Amino acid sequence: MSDQKFTAPGSDVEVLQRPSTSNPVVGFVKRLIRARETGIAVIVIAIIVFLSFATDTFFTASNLAVVSRQISLNAIIALGMTLVILTGGIDLSVGSVVAIASVILGLTMVRGGMPIWLSILTAILVGVVIGVINGTLIVKTKVPPFIITLGMLGLARGAALVITKGTSISGFPVDYFPIGQGFVFNLVPIPVVIAIVLAFVMHFILSRTTFGRRTYLLGSNEEAALLSGINVNRMKVMIYGICSALAAIEAVVETSRMATGQPASGQGYELTAIGAVIIGGASMNGGEGTILGTMLGAILLGLITNGLILMGISSYWQQVFSGTIIILAVALDTWRRRQKSK
Repeated sequence: MSDQKFTAPGSDVEVLQRPSTSNPVVGFVKRLIRARETGIAVIVIAIIVFLSFATDTFFTASNLAVVSRQISLNAIIALGMTLVILTGGIDLSVGSVVAIASVILGLTMVRGGMPIWLSILTAILVGVVIGVINGTLIVKTKVPPFIITLGMLGLARGAALVITKGTSISGFPVDYFPIGQGFVFNLVPIPVVIAIVLAFVMHFILSRTTFGRRTYLLGSNEEAALLSGINVNRMKVMIYGICSALAAIEAVVETSRMATGQPASGQGYELTAIGAVIIGGASMNGGEGTILGTMLGAILLGLITNGLILMGISSYWQQVFSGTIIILAVALDTWRRRQKSK
């Protein structure tokens, strides 16, 4: 390709300009290296390699099935938490939504004799209602999401305990168990497939739809979102509804896996979900984060937990490690934002 001549502004001198020869592949590789998700992926790969040498059971079929199922359950809740955190909010009630949804499944499917599909739909609708209540209270009272969802955490958990009197519900139909215990082609656990499908759906929503673009704008600059004509209050209510719906979907899968409806289920799930989102590169201030990052964050936390179990480390230390990682991730995000503002 021949050189082109142009005259520099304010000068009579002609300058030779060579056409751009940048390689799109090289550009893609550079963007990939700079991406935050790449660093998390490298850490995940390093942990997998380490555990494969440090333990004899990590790569066994039974362990991979267990760890992949657990990661999938955490990821489903984290997907909804991603939406909330993108808006600069937080939802501490998702663990309690898991509990009340699990109880609803037991009441409708076991004691009420409802068809499986109708019981599942009822549980998800209950989750949606709780999320809509959270969102409505946040936009109407202007009370911080932390306080509203903390109150809902206690309310939903208490309701689950009151309804069941603290006892679990068993006797689910056998046809319900494959959702949490089955495999696709006798190879991939069904919860993994569910989590992957939901992740692709959420990624498409955030990256290819108006709703997704508005979610990022809402978290980046709520005032700008208002001035651009976005119904901010409706967006927040919808997002909290989606978050709780995903928590209820997790309850459907987990209840099937455990074969019991437990009012004590879901304890601490909100912290794991928040940790996965933050480790995945999302900002607590909103406006930054990706579904890929969230999935990698969930995988990272799941691998650490599984590795500690396989190496015989106390479960108490598992919480210490997880908490430390979350603190470091938030500290790194804060430092990064300060560097950008300089």
